[in-house]
Amino acid sequence: MLATIDMTVNKVEHSKLKDINLENLPFGKFFTDHMLEADYENGEWKNAEIKPYQPLLLSPSLAALHYGQSIFEGIKAYKNADGEAFIFRPYDNFKRFNISAERMAMPQVPEDIFMEGMKQLVALDKAWIPQIADHSLYIRPFMFSADEVIGVRPSETYKFLNIVQEAGTMNVFFIIGDKAITPDLNAGTILGGVTRDSTITLLKEAGFTVEERPLSIDEIIDAYKSGLLYEVFGTGTAATITMIRELRYKDFVMNFDTDKWQTAPTIKKWLTDIREGRREDKYGWMVKV
Repeated sequence: MLATIDMTVNKVEHSKLKDINLENLPFGKFFTDHMLEADYENGEWKNAEIKPYQPLLLSPSLAALHYGQSIFEGIKAYKNADGEAFIFRPYDNFKRFNISAERMAMPQVPEDIFMEGMKQLVALDKAWIPQIADHSLYIRPFMFSADEVIGVRPSETYKFLNIVQEAGTMNVFFIIGDKAITPDLNAGTILGGVTRDSTITLLKEAGFTVEERPLSIDEIIDAYKSGLLYEVFGTGTAATITMIRELRYKDFVMNFDTDKWQTAPTIKKWLTDIREGRREDKYGWMVKV
């Protein structure tokens, strides 16, 4: 790794934004004007550049296409009432990204490429962040093996990119009695989600006892039958908090009247208000661009 990276910035001549209505966009189908790209070769990162969003020229023998050596993260940027841009907990995603890189025998991405590059990218495409309540800009950093070779081994070259998408998998929470229960991370199969961690913090602030532990379907069904399963919701970067209306196990169906729920809507509102500057960011989650 290099201690510091010279970041080249090439701007588009004409923004695509003038032809797009930010209020009615489907998730994941429209992309902003710029992207970040950097190469890992001969043991160092080089060619770091923010440039117009464009297709990549890739060899059909690219190792990532054949053997799946690839990782990604999902992050969001928001605007407050004054139009200032903030990124929600990006350092947590930066740490998790490099944990993924280590697991996949890939090089660590340095902070100046990941974090500073992301700040520059978001600042450049700041106008793409809607000045609308509960709207955001989805950011997708990813890295893949760039060797042009057919052979099962860790690659020697890699490409790191960050595209700012406009706007999977989720963690799940069960409100049972006065407790909020979510599967723990010890088994290694549960995502250590940033939104999950934020939700745990806010649930505790709301007065809930939060238990991170194994949870069986039998316990969930028993709680439902006894009237103690009050809410079930998923958490994730894209949807933030999604209320679950129905759970099925074999022939048993559990239905929920989400219109009467209080906890999930409250936590979602608190998260949104923190991200958009209407609630105090006492945990230091928002990073200003």
